[in-house]
Amino acid sequence: MKHILFNELVDEQENIIIYNRNVDLYYHKLKNDYHCTYFDEPIPVRIKLLEILNTVNPDCKYDKNHITIAELKEVILKELATNEFIILFNNFEKLNKSALNAFQHLDKSKNVRFICSFKKRFKNEAYPFYKTFKFINKEDYPYEENFKRINITYTVYAILSLVCILVYLRASVSIYMATFVIGALWFGLIIFRTLMYAGGRV
Repeated sequence: MKHILFNELVDEQENIIIYNRNVDLYYHKLKNDYHCTYFDEPIPVRIKLLEILNTVNPDCKYDKNHITIAELKEVILKELATNEFIILFNNFEKLNKSALNAFQHLDKSKNVRFICSFKKRFKNEAYPFYKTFKFINKEDYPYEENFKRINITYTVYAILSLVCILVYLRASVSIYMATFVIGALWFGLIIFRTLMYAGGRV
């Protein structure tokens, strides 16, 4: 298991992801010198965004019961326009679409950084966000090959779908080609979606 130096986390100017570690340990070292917040898991996202906002500015005035996720994202970014902030959380694999959307939006700010950890393989939909992280103990991850394969998964599925379309067209030579073209495209889409459902998760 790789020994991770504390300074290695602090000095990096990019998002950090760690396998099978509790980032709470790093939070307790960071909190006295850095503006940051920690939570054990990233959902439910609205509650987590409220926690972030309360940490960023405890005096911020807003309607806690009615403020939306979209409004929270914008208020947080406005508050962090001139201040650096580090968000730490475990269980990266629990990110859902709503949480991914929110955290990727915050990640657009140069003043926001993430330090996260995960224990299990996560969904393909989280991969674009994962690509913004530096995986600093990849050698400890028993499924490292998945990260090499996942990047080409969609491309392979698209190519297989295109091949199916061509085979369908070749077998459907007729004066009603336009109908068959539409049918072939629909057939290819079905193949693509089936491949995504059957094999699109790591």
